[in-house]
Amino acid sequence: MIDNEEQSLTKALQEAIPLQVHRKTHYPPMNEQLSGIFSELKQLRKANGVQLKKAVRVKKHLDVIILDLWIAANYSDNPWRMISLNRNDYTKGTRYRKLYLKYDLLKGVLYNLIALGYIEIKKGFYDRSKGDGFQTRIKASDKLLALLEFDITKIERDPEAPEEETIIKKDENKNVIDYVDNKITNQMRENLQKYNNLLRKTNIGTDGINLRYKYDPTCITVKRVFNADDFGGRFYNGFWMNMPKEDRKKLKINNEEVCELDYSALHPRIAYALKGIQVNEDPYTIEGCDRAEVKKAFLVIFNCESPEHAINTIRSESHIKNAKSLLQKIEQRHEAISDYFYTPWFGMYLQRNDAWFAENIINRLTNKGIACLPVHDSFILAKKYESELRSAMEDIFYNTFSIKPIIK
Repeated sequence: MIDNEEQSLTKALQEAIPLQVHRKTHYPPMNEQLSGIFSELKQLRKANGVQLKKAVRVKKHLDVIILDLWIAANYSDNPWRMISLNRNDYTKGTRYRKLYLKYDLLKGVLYNLIALGYIEIKKGFYDRSKGDGFQTRIKASDKLLALLEFDITKIERDPEAPEEETIIKKDENKNVIDYVDNKITNQMRENLQKYNNLLRKTNIGTDGINLRYKYDPTCITVKRVFNADDFGGRFYNGFWMNMPKEDRKKLKINNEEVCELDYSALHPRIAYALKGIQVNEDPYTIEGCDRAEVKKAFLVIFNCESPEHAINTIRSESHIKNAKSLLQKIEQRHEAISDYFYTPWFGMYLQRNDAWFAENIINRLTNKGIACLPVHDSFILAKKYESELRSAMEDIFYNTFSIKPIIK
């Protein structure tokens, strides 16, 4: 029987993101620590009779690895990073993998750090007969973490590192796929570049928020993710997106207090709007039901293929025992939109709409130089711009459905 610790490790390895290669630091105390480890690497190679060549570039690869593994260990709920040890992956750039690190230099530094006890590794494999494999995972060892006294505010983006793709498309198995650019994708990418440049110039303050082992405050730019059929398109990657609302309230933008506005019960209200019905009361309030459970069920009911599928999903993912009864009450309370239930295409339509709303709101505010942080259907910005945000949110909804939204 697999114990909880082994299950947690398996989950962490499966969910590891790729090594982030764009980090550097100019902060002297941190550079001294990195240089100290580099000196150990040089001594190890000398002891093994290996001549160190391209020292500056070797040191750069060492810095990239250590800085990112330190952040993964201290500002993420997953200390593992995914890394390719296939030479072919370093010989040809693609849309999603811009060439930056050199295979021989990276592999040499990586195995030196492993030999020094600074990195733990779970070696990958590839089974040609099954066409299946597992890419190598690495993480900082306790020995390395005990040695480092870093300050995350002194880690910056390396201007020499290539920009990552910001318009991402995935197939039905959630694997990234290539695509041919057109006027729409080019325009979206241009808009994102303008928005991300504004975010990089924005001071997003986190004083009073416990970031350790939760959020990576260096993730201040966003990407958009689409499905193969071009549905979706939501914004991802900003560190604030994983914060509970109570923490988001503590953020500051350019040293100013923030406010957060969100579309109340956006998806059921869109469903009603398509029927030409204005709903002023809360769709998630149903007599005899817990509002939080109704909200979770609504997230499922538009995306599952059948009541049975929805019941199993609610039970397994939300751990709601009375799932069948809850769905029946939702169906009775919202009979007017029940023909949208258990139709996955409609769930994708809803996601596309809230992504489209976010796109238009962000572009409108960005063009005015106002930094706005999206969390799907809610938005955070400095309080002094609250009326600007509310106006944008109302306009985009009304212009789409000719019905006023409820914004809280």
